[in-house]
Amino acid sequence: MGIMVSYYRNNKKMTFWEVRNNIMVFEERRIGDLASVTTGLVVKRKQAELPEEIVTTYSMLTLKSFEQDGWLNTDELENFESSEHLDHKYLTKEGDIVIRLSHPNTAIIIDHEQEGYIIPSLFAVIRLSTNVLLPEYLSIYLNSNVMKRFYVKGAIGSAIQIIKTSMLKDAVIRFPNLERQVKIVGLCRLIAKEKKLLSELVEEKFRYYNAVINKMI
Repeated sequence: MGIMVSYYRNNKKMTFWEVRNNIMVFEERRIGDLASVTTGLVVKRKQAELPEEIVTTYSMLTLKSFEQDGWLNTDELENFESSEHLDHKYLTKEGDIVIRLSHPNTAIIIDHEQEGYIIPSLFAVIRLSTNVLLPEYLSIYLNSNVMKRFYVKGAIGSAIQIIKTSMLKDAVIRFPNLERQVKIVGLCRLIAKEKKLLSELVEEKFRYYNAVINKMI
């Protein structure tokens, strides 16, 4: 068991967990103090109604494109015919953390190959303004059980429960130094890669079994 000690320095809460002779230092901060948090675009206002109104076509994030394991399935993106060139703040860029505002509130990190997609109002986008926190680590933290419980407590609505961007801004996250964040991110990448490979293997086996059965009947 460790001893937790917290104090405030320059309006920042510092938390120390002492374990035996080693000291692990964690900082706790509001997301709103570290990043901008904004809602995506209300796409209906920008959608071309007639073919002659189409100015350009974008790929758009969808609920189906957000895999629960925290990665973007680009096969599930939709084409959006826009009546104008959209503001860049509504388009994905590398390092963005995009989170579903509805259950299960999955967060994904955008890489350099996933830039330029429309972020609709079903999502919020978090853009870090500090170098003390890795976007990959924040994405992992947002998908943690701690945050899942936080979302349940603060969600609004009956049939479809959603979280507000104000709730995300006020959420307090706990993070270690950058060296430890890099290790956590690396481990999570390995886990995600293995889970994806196992899932693909299971699907391949089911296709094989179905093919065998279909030949037997």
